[in-house]
Amino acid sequence: MSTVKNKKPSRRKSALIALSFFLLLLSDSVVSQEYEYDLDSYSLYFDILEGYKVKETIELLMSPNVPISHYTFYSEYPIESPEAIIEINGKTQIANISVSKIVGDINAIYIEFPEVSPGSRLKIRISFYSEGMLQDVTGKKQFSYYVKFNQPVGYFYARLYVPKGYAILSPIVPSPDKVESTGNALILEWKKTDVRPEEEFYFIVGFSEEVKNQFPLMMFLTTIFITFLGGFVAGILYKGKEKSAIDLRSDEEKVLELLKEGPLHQSELVKRLGFSKAKVSLLLRDMEKKGLIERVKEGRTYLVRLKES
Repeated sequence: MSTVKNKKPSRRKSALIALSFFLLLLSDSVVSQEYEYDLDSYSLYFDILEGYKVKETIELLMSPNVPISHYTFYSEYPIESPEAIIEINGKTQIANISVSKIVGDINAIYIEFPEVSPGSRLKIRISFYSEGMLQDVTGKKQFSYYVKFNQPVGYFYARLYVPKGYAILSPIVPSPDKVESTGNALILEWKKTDVRPEEEFYFIVGFSEEVKNQFPLMMFLTTIFITFLGGFVAGILYKGKEKSAIDLRSDEEKVLELLKEGPLHQSELVKRLGFSKAKVSLLLRDMEKKGLIERVKEGRTYLVRLKES
């Protein structure tokens, strides 16, 4: 009898273990199903062209959790000559692409393609020309870009191609992971793994006026040194370890003075302050942490107002 009694609890225990394992798998599946697809990698490529034009390329590698046949990319910048290439399990497919303005400065690129089933590998490559990422700031050009993710990303990569004839100056935010030269051009790279939902990135890079003659070796080495030194200092400023109290206070006062007239959208503050979008985003985020203002999400933008005491 004792032997039989020992067998029953053993089976019961095995069943409980099996059930627990099943529930764990089910839980993982539910978490994964929270998003239509898993974003394995997200890459940004910026090529600075003549004048103030920039070519932007976005490359996404994803694993669908449900059947999908479309993707929408949003941009705060004008979109010209958009193109899209789709690869499903390594095979190039035809994709239909269209562009429309959503609200304010927000533009949307709609991409439609043959339905992709769960378990497949989908690669989307979008490219277009735009203006607005380059601005004149205190006598020099400044590249600025902002991106925020609404779901986890396995690997995030950003590359900025600076053509021959420009010297990189501070600020450089964040400090690049790699700087290399190809001929007389420079390439700056940033990398990040395991990006969390709601994580955001601000890119700011300063440039000198265009130089017609080629870089001598000494100037190139000096540029590299300035790049890393500027990136180090700007990175410290970005993390809040050191701040220029005078400049920051002046910028904050300008924002507060404008908001005394009433709430404003963040895009309107950019226009009225004359700052880059990235600088305004950084400034408002710091002011919000200090309790000076509050930002209310409205679609893909923010309504900014004074903090009620």
